[in-house]
Amino acid sequence: MIEILYRDKTLLIANKPAGIPVHETKDPKRENFTSLLQKELGLSYLRTANRLDLETSGLVVFGLKEEANKEIDEILKNADKYYLAVVEGNPPDEFRIESFLKDGNKRVTTVRSGGKKAITECKTIYRNEKKGYSVVYAKLITGRRHQIRIHLFEKGFPILGDKVYTTRKTPLAPRCLLHAYELRFKNGNGESVVVKASIPKEFNGYLPLEIVT
Repeated sequence: MIEILYRDKTLLIANKPAGIPVHETKDPKRENFTSLLQKELGLSYLRTANRLDLETSGLVVFGLKEEANKEIDEILKNADKYYLAVVEGNPPDEFRIESFLKDGNKRVTTVRSGGKKAITECKTIYRNEKKGYSVVYAKLITGRRHQIRIHLFEKGFPILGDKVYTTRKTPLAPRCLLHAYELRFKNGNGESVVVKASIPKEFNGYLPLEIVT
């Protein structure tokens, strides 16, 4: 059963596991999160308002009514979006990354011109110096493809398990340890809402749960 974390008349938020695509792929037989959720809830209409990479787990926002699509896009645009990432190394307590990113086929690249502005604000919330990793709480100021992954990699703190943005031949984790953890927004009634996704099992052993607030 898919974990539903929030629902009102026009908007639904669910917790996507790692390893399943959000949308349909070129393989028509491959399951995707949106179709599974639509089938499970018996919905005639379900629109995905944000995207997560295949190996990224966490919060996915959906629209329940076509006439509310613009409203939901505006809500999501103004929402505060936070991710948890387990990274190599020992990052600063707080840091901000700004760059211009350009889409490619399987990855994005940093460019000096012709790209889109990307900004990520990060806070290091846990360090394990003995094992050489840290846990970063990352806030998306913009929402570009692969933004957190490439930003942390180019800052010198690649995400454990990332098979694209890495210099390692062998991943240090079974999957990319990035989780869309928290969303803060005002719903259609102007009410403040905070939604958090449960921590996936792949983070066990890396992240002391008591540090997540």
